[in-house]
Amino acid sequence: MMKLLASFILLLLGLPLQAQEINQMYRPIRSMGMGGTILTTVQGSEALFTNPAAMGKIEGLDIHLLSVGLGGRVPSTEDLDAIEGIDANDPSTYNGLFGRRFHFLGTGSAAIALPYIGFGYYTDYTLSLELHNPGYPEFTTYFRNDSAYYIGGAYPLGPKTYLGLAMKRVNRWGGDVQELGLTTVANAGDLSAIMDEFNNKGTGYGVDIALMTQADTPLNPTLTVVWKDVGNTAFEKTSGNDAPSHIPQNLGAGVSLGFDLPGLDWIVALEGQHLLDPEIQIGKKLHLGTEISIPFLDLRAGINQGYFSYGAGFDFFIFRLDAASYTEELGVYPGQSADNRIMVGLSIDLSFDANFKFTDTSGKKRKLKQRR
Repeated sequence: MMKLLASFILLLLGLPLQAQEINQMYRPIRSMGMGGTILTTVQGSEALFTNPAAMGKIEGLDIHLLSVGLGGRVPSTEDLDAIEGIDANDPSTYNGLFGRRFHFLGTGSAAIALPYIGFGYYTDYTLSLELHNPGYPEFTTYFRNDSAYYIGGAYPLGPKTYLGLAMKRVNRWGGDVQELGLTTVANAGDLSAIMDEFNNKGTGYGVDIALMTQADTPLNPTLTVVWKDVGNTAFEKTSGNDAPSHIPQNLGAGVSLGFDLPGLDWIVALEGQHLLDPEIQIGKKLHLGTEISIPFLDLRAGINQGYFSYGAGFDFFIFRLDAASYTEELGVYPGQSADNRIMVGLSIDLSFDANFKFTDTSGKKRKLKQRR
């Protein structure tokens, strides 16, 4: 009896923690390494996905030809030992997985932008599993796939001041926590079989608006306010029993300073995100990040939800490699339930200046031009 009661309590404790993770669309690896800051630090055509007002700073033609990323929770030695000992034909071998959480993330994007207008596509796949309830083993499972088409632009309101608007069509698959029995997961064979357990799909239309201004001073202070998914982005059911859960609106604001030093750039940013959501504790809303850029190399660090993050980017002609180590808070407040993760990715970017002459991403000069 006590064993069943303890199992029930563990299950109840596990579900709220899963629900406390902040799941959101488009978080580039660069941002993850910089403590989650992105509103004032976004570069080039990727502004379409995060801060459409920043598209006003684009000069010439910017083509974000392709970006792919893979990552997830960093497995511990105990996690690997527990996985290695699994025998699909012996349910008792799953005992080592109780309380262990597994998280996988894959992303892809492409975009093209001219001054003041751009088009783009983004997709991601997120999957998390955690085994609970020894009396009747189940995996608390979260799966979501978002595929979105964007169109947006920026309008100059004054010197280095822009109003931005982006509209998007989002196809969502999953997006809600679901309990899957041990037998279901054990017999799945691969991740795609687990995804097939989530039947709810839907289509929704969302709007992002933004305002950005930059002072013409040596430190280039930049202020921005971005309201994503204004009024929430709801979905109309296209498959399954119910429409997927809506994307909650997200009001964010930030400030950054840029230092133009001999041989390098240095940017520092402070942001608050999800400012309209009273259920998110203030410590999870704050983000602090920095990036030092020299030709061919970017070094990044920051504070995300109370945890240290760091990353790096390497530019070679039109190719860019990025990597980040960061932590997500799964509990209600920072310090309650940390989940350490990594992310790596490859991007291919083509840029042409105002005279449509080809430029690469490896030089310090081009990075400064995008920020101003």
